[in-house]
Amino acid sequence: MRPWKVLTFLIALRSLCGCSQDAPPAATNAPAVANDSPAIDAGNTPYTEEDAPDFDPKLTLKWPGTPEESRRRINAGMADETTIYSASFFSITESVTIFGVNVYQFTEKDLQGSDPKEMLVSHGTRSGGEIELTRQQIEHGPNKLLGFDVTVKEQGGFRRRVNVLAGTRIYSVQVISLKQERLNAEDVVKFFESFVVKD
Repeated sequence: MRPWKVLTFLIALRSLCGCSQDAPPAATNAPAVANDSPAIDAGNTPYTEEDAPDFDPKLTLKWPGTPEESRRRINAGMADETTIYSASFFSITESVTIFGVNVYQFTEKDLQGSDPKEMLVSHGTRSGGEIELTRQQIEHGPNKLLGFDVTVKEQGGFRRRVNVLAGTRIYSVQVISLKQERLNAEDVVKFFESFVVKD
């Protein structure tokens, strides 16, 4: 594997892994981007960030290994408070593959005026260089939660993400690989099938 491909791929994975220390995506009207920061200019108020060890993501996932997890709260006590749970697992069994999930807990006020379908479709999109290959609207679980299952080609690889809206939370389960066929492998299919939003 060429070093530049691996480097590009790993940089693209940084946001999925919850490693970013940037501000969270905005939920209001603007498209949300998984762990990517909106541009911060002099007119924006600085955000605060703290650990949120008590945050329960309320989900079930069967991982192919032990994931790394993080929980953080942005702008605690403010109108735009957001809590983010991130977990990821890096696999090189067949091809370089990242399994991951992000859970965003927004406030009701922050979601007011947002179109749920538009928000879910755009949530997790990369800024530039992403080509959508498939998109399917889904009803997730027994409560038939609104969701979208999207596969995209992006610089350095391919990504499948399932975004689900549950109240004031957005769940984003993703797998990224250098090879598109890897997204149909048995362990990847089982990973997505195991995803359950708990009441």
